[in-house]
Amino acid sequence: FFNSKDPVAASAFVMALLFVSRAFDRDSLGAYRWGGAAAGLLVNLRVMGVVLVAVVLVFRAWAWFRAGGGATRRRVAATTGAFALWGGLVLFISLPYLWDDPVGRLSEYWTVLADHPVIQRQLFRGQVFSSAALPWDYVLRWFAISQPPVTLLLGLLGLGALGLAAGGVFRRGAGAGPGRGLGVAELRFGVLLATCFVLPLVAFVLLRPNTINGWRHFYFLHGPFCLLATFALMGLRQLSARGVRKGWVGGAACALTAAGLGAAALEMAQIHPNQHLYFNFLADRKTPERLRAWHEMDYWNMTLRQGYEHMLRQTPAAAINIEEKYFKTGIRVHLSWSRLILPAADRRRFTYDPSRDPEFYLDERGKTIQNNLPEDPFPPILHRLKVYNNTIATLSTPDLSRVDPAVADEYRALHRMATAGAPVARAGGYEVHRHGSRLAWVKEACEPGALRREFQLNYHLPDHHRKRDYSIISVRGVRFEGKCLGAARLPNFALARVRLGQPGRWEVEVPL
Repeated sequence: FFNSKDPVAASAFVMALLFVSRAFDRDSLGAYRWGGAAAGLLVNLRVMGVVLVAVVLVFRAWAWFRAGGGATRRRVAATTGAFALWGGLVLFISLPYLWDDPVGRLSEYWTVLADHPVIQRQLFRGQVFSSAALPWDYVLRWFAISQPPVTLLLGLLGLGALGLAAGGVFRRGAGAGPGRGLGVAELRFGVLLATCFVLPLVAFVLLRPNTINGWRHFYFLHGPFCLLATFALMGLRQLSARGVRKGWVGGAACALTAAGLGAAALEMAQIHPNQHLYFNFLADRKTPERLRAWHEMDYWNMTLRQGYEHMLRQTPAAAINIEEKYFKTGIRVHLSWSRLILPAADRRRFTYDPSRDPEFYLDERGKTIQNNLPEDPFPPILHRLKVYNNTIATLSTPDLSRVDPAVADEYRALHRMATAGAPVARAGGYEVHRHGSRLAWVKEACEPGALRREFQLNYHLPDHHRKRDYSIISVRGVRFEGKCLGAARLPNFALARVRLGQPGRWEVEVPL
């Protein structure tokens, strides 16, 4: 996921684990100060970092309870205090939001960031959900389908092995002493990892916070899970070391792990430069267009660069007029910045002229509701970019002179069908027609530049969780013989109402 928070927080979680594990091993005031500082910075980046803080404090409370003498308990209290003090100090200094009202702002910070304030429609298991009302298995399933299978297997084995080992320590008892309440250093660190991995998942299942776009708010789970996988390898190595006849176990485990990771790397190389769309075999990757109809895919539109390159190949020497949002960096910057990786000479060929229609349409990521719609290639598609037999980007055109004559005739036939009956609505010079599940809108005398703006369909869903619960679907039009034509299929699920229009120009409600 390409943003400045979630991958960064995942890295910070691993670094915080390093400093915390060093604090447990060294048991010094300095080590606990560094551990607290790392934890404070982690909470700054993602509020779910409090999971690590809470687990550390529980471990320290257990160490204090198991401590035998007063001096030992005082040392546990001092080191724990250093951890908490430095964590709070770093969080306060690094987050100016807290400066004017630390207590009130911290409470607000937790409320806002623990439950994402933006409500979106999300595609999951082929159904559309509000991001504030996701199924209980949302994060679990996303985690399962996005891991290399060998990592998933080893992580679960490590989690189970640590559960058995920790249970044995609690039954037999453990030596007292600061930071040693759960036994040996490796076991204690493993239990720390397992707790940090399991607790957020349990919290999501029980509390169901608002999370959006896959499991990105829980990316920090990936580090602890990969480290848990190493515990499975350690256990297999120890099993191998118990006898000569069993010596093959550790070697075989390492070889299978290397092969599994190599297979995942090879698969990602095969789908390069779209390796961020990796899914494992638990997701249906073979059925055409199934994956995109079941799960969100290219959220940040990283595939747009390949669309720009195909435009350049379509028009080898001429300037290319494109839509405003793909040209100006001030408008939805992630759409226009995809051009910046191109050579300078190619970048200069892209222009924006508001008096002319764009020559190409470059689609954004498959919208949640659009993924659930029947195939409807409107306007005509010149190029499809596919990953795992699924279309993740298309390049289309409003100019029917660029397409095969047989395809152009299909759009003229659609125009004749649309104008055969009485319109159900009129606005902006367009007549809106409905034939079954298809909407079509026609403007017989279409001025130049009329198609430089997208048409928008606002689908309001009968979901009462939020009053303003709707999804916006963008549709492009085509031009031929001086006419403008747009069309779209209605979703195959219940709608409260549908509004059609061009932002800032016109809008009309379509009778259902």
